Parts: sequence; structure tokens; C-alpha cells
Amino acid sequence: MTIDKQKLQKLLWAEAASYRADCANWKRNTEALQDFLGEKTVEEVALELLAENERLTQQLGELIDSLPNKVAAHG
Repeated sequence: MTIDKQKLQKLLWAEAASYRADCANWKRNTEALQDFLGEKTVEEVALELLAENERLTQQLGELIDSLPNKVAAHG
């Protein structure tokens, strides 16, 4: 999945803040978020981001686990 995570974060915070404040901008912020997401729902994007986070966490764990072998090979 390729998504501009910084833009998504800004849109989500804007929507959450305007909703919480019962602000007139809430509808505009919601529409901007929907335009950004296209066919996907917020829930679908959240699930994809969680899966990506899990994959990256696993990769990091594997890299950390392999460090002792790499250090020993250079030592």
C-alpha cells in the first residue's frame, strides 16, 4: 500500500478535532479525508497500516536477532 501517511495523519487529526468541537468544519474535513482515501474506508486503511506495522516490527526483530552473528563475523 502506498499512502502519504503524513497527509493522512493531518486529515485524521483535523476531522477528529472538528468533530470533537462540533465544528462546522467537520463536514469539510470529512469530505477531504474521503477524497484522499478514494474507494477505501478509514477502517480498511487502518487495517492495512496495522498489517504493515506488524510486518515492519517482525523485520526489525529479525534484524536485531541477526546482529550478534554479524558482529561475530566482523570480530
